[in-house]
Amino acid sequence: MRRNFYLQHPLMAMNDPRMQNLLDEEGLRGIGAYWIIIEKLSMLPEPRTQLEYLRPFCKNRKIPFVYLKKIILKYKLFNLEEDDFFSVEELNPVKKKEQKMVKNSKENVDSNAKNDEKLQKTSRNNSENHANNDSNSLNNNDIAKADNESFKENIKDIITAATVEEKDATATTAINHSCPLNICDDYGQSQQMLHPVRPWQNMVDELTTRTPWLETACMQSCYGELLMRNIQKAVEIFKCHIELYDKGGDLLTMSEVRRYFVNYTKAGKPTSQALRETLIAFEAKQRATLPPNAYLHEQLINGKRTYLGCLIPDDAPARPSDTAFWNEQEHRWISQR
Repeated sequence: MRRNFYLQHPLMAMNDPRMQNLLDEEGLRGIGAYWIIIEKLSMLPEPRTQLEYLRPFCKNRKIPFVYLKKIILKYKLFNLEEDDFFSVEELNPVKKKEQKMVKNSKENVDSNAKNDEKLQKTSRNNSENHANNDSNSLNNNDIAKADNESFKENIKDIITAATVEEKDATATTAINHSCPLNICDDYGQSQQMLHPVRPWQNMVDELTTRTPWLETACMQSCYGELLMRNIQKAVEIFKCHIELYDKGGDLLTMSEVRRYFVNYTKAGKPTSQALRETLIAFEAKQRATLPPNAYLHEQLINGKRTYLGCLIPDDAPARPSDTAFWNEQEHRWISQR
């Protein structure tokens, strides 16, 4: 019962580099989301569960499920397991090397104390035996010599253990620098590493690539040709919409970006209607800035200028109207009007 009503909060939690990174990128909103996740995990018999466990706690907009999912996947504060299971990582964990050093230091102190005790006892026994019987001095010297040899062996073992530990630490550091870190499950099996979360701006820019998916999305807007012709402009307007409504933090994958764009351009939506009107105005403005077509009354066939099937000389000016004909004698256009 105590466990269900109390949650231990490490006093040095914010000294963990991962928590500092979370604070830098997400601010106090990210810190609050982290402790909400920890609180929900603490309510379980075992502090591990699937991502979907958090969804019932996110029914209102104040706690978006996608944001909690982002905190779990991006900042390495949780151990990701199979079947979307996750568990909390320890904050400020004691390094393996430091644990070994503490353990070896304790063993060395105990060993030195035992050796000192042996030497004092041996010295005291030697003095007593020498006073009582000089004939036993040879045996006492043998005992002292044996104890000294034992002490030297203990010192040698301590030095050897320290050397092996230093080599292991060096090898581990070399492996960590040469190989990427792998995620392991509860049984030590290596798991596929997660892809980092890409900036939503980069994923939105990829919408301009002409693909079967883009053609289908344009068809659902009911002004597909207009949208496809001006897809670059449409994507720029879409990005402004995302920034205006602060939706970038919810777009973690390319599939989420695509779904949002389809909903944004879907026929009947206010956003789709506004986009259509903007693109129509954009094309009208482009046409207004284009120079007039001087050769409007001519046809270009196989790279040659013609009108009504007649060839126009290369040095002739543009045909002025659709009733004009070329006068070879006067070398000029003559109009019937």
